[in-house]
Order: sequence, then C-alpha cells, then structure tokens
Amino acid sequence: MADVLRMTDRPVADICFAVGLQSVGSFTTSFTGIFGKAPVAYRESFPPAAAHARVPLCYVQFFGRPQRSTNGEDATNAPS
Repeated sequence: MADVLRMTDRPVADICFAVGLQSVGSFTTSFTGIFGKAPVAYRESFPPAAAHARVPLCYVQFFGRPQRSTNGEDATNAPS
C-alpha cells in the first residue's frame, strides 16, 4: 500500500477505493497507524512519482497510439 502511494500521483481517495476501503478517514487512520505518517505527509517525504517514471519516448509513442485503424486494415472481410 505504501509503495503505491509513493510511486503515483493519484489522489489518496482513489488509492483508498482501489484497495477496497469505502472511507478516506478509515484509510488515513489505518495508514497512519501502520506507517507513522498520514498518507499525504508520507508522499511528501519522497520525490514526485514523475521522477520515477522514466519511459523511453519510443515506448510512449508505440503504446500510446490508437489500437484500431480507421483505414480498413482491420476489416475482417479483407481480400486474401
């Protein structure tokens, strides 16, 4: 749970719901009890998550492009 909080810039509420809790207050209380800091204070003690995300531009371009082409290449009735 702490690694997710440290390695992302997602809001604490999103992480709370992603781990299955329904209350941000309960999440904050549990997190503080386990790690000794509130989630926001814990996150502030590390560099921003963007500093960890070093993805080569070629990967970003390849995986960020649209998956379906609109020029008919994906048609199932294409001549063989």
